[in-house]
Amino acid sequence: MGYIRIFNFRGFQKTSFSTWFENILIFTILLFAGALLFGGCENPITGYGPQPNFIDSHSHEPMLNIFGVLRPEDPYGVPLSFVHLESSFSVTSEYPDSFDVVDGKVTLYHYEGDLIIDSVEFSYTNFNSKFSRYEYRPSDFYPIAENKYSISCRKEGYPELTSRTTVPPIPNIVENSLNISSNQLSFTISRDSLVALYDIYFQIGGREYSKRILRPEVGDIQVNLNYNRSSEQEGTLLIYAYDRKLSEYIITTIIIKPNTYQASYSTVENGYGSFGSLNALEKTITF
Repeated sequence: MGYIRIFNFRGFQKTSFSTWFENILIFTILLFAGALLFGGCENPITGYGPQPNFIDSHSHEPMLNIFGVLRPEDPYGVPLSFVHLESSFSVTSEYPDSFDVVDGKVTLYHYEGDLIIDSVEFSYTNFNSKFSRYEYRPSDFYPIAENKYSISCRKEGYPELTSRTTVPPIPNIVENSLNISSNQLSFTISRDSLVALYDIYFQIGGREYSKRILRPEVGDIQVNLNYNRSSEQEGTLLIYAYDRKLSEYIITTIIIKPNTYQASYSTVENGYGSFGSLNALEKTITF
């Protein structure tokens, strides 16, 4: 039995790009379940609650835990793509001072069809304190919309973690669909098969209004966003488009049920966590 940490965030609901991800709330949960631990040397799981039998006979195998996002924007002159990498540990081992893996090897591969056409190494860095924490980041790389990439994370003693993503295109507002009134924005976003979820924000007068929309199976996406405006002459519309893997991770509900087995949720191979991509549109709205 082992522990991992789940990266939980409320979407990218921030008032500026500089804080879009830096305040992620991270909390610790059980990997295989919550279980009441009783004294003695017996297996604390056997006989308590609806636990699958395989837990009793399987020891913990350390694996890597990732939260990684590819994004093409460049608002500060440095790439925004990053990988946060941690490790799992056995429930019977001493609690570590840090989950963070700082000596891993993170490589991103660029695909054309099934052929690798390029690769880039991510380094553990903070770009001279431009961000609030160290992550694995590329020094000079920006993913290309509608292109395919795969990530490889390695650390001695752990299986290689891998995953793939296709970067969504910049969200497109259908021409002549934008209507602006004193208290509502309405517009249509072109449906794209590479996008599974949209987060939409309108910032005006120090206030922020938001809406989350799942991509429909057919047809474009109609958006109506209400807001309060006094004398402001302009506001900022932000639309984030997430790929399928990142969308699934965002909307998946993690519920801790004591004494009940819960399989870990993951969108990667040979590890835990999620690796995906997003794209964004920023537009000034003038009144």
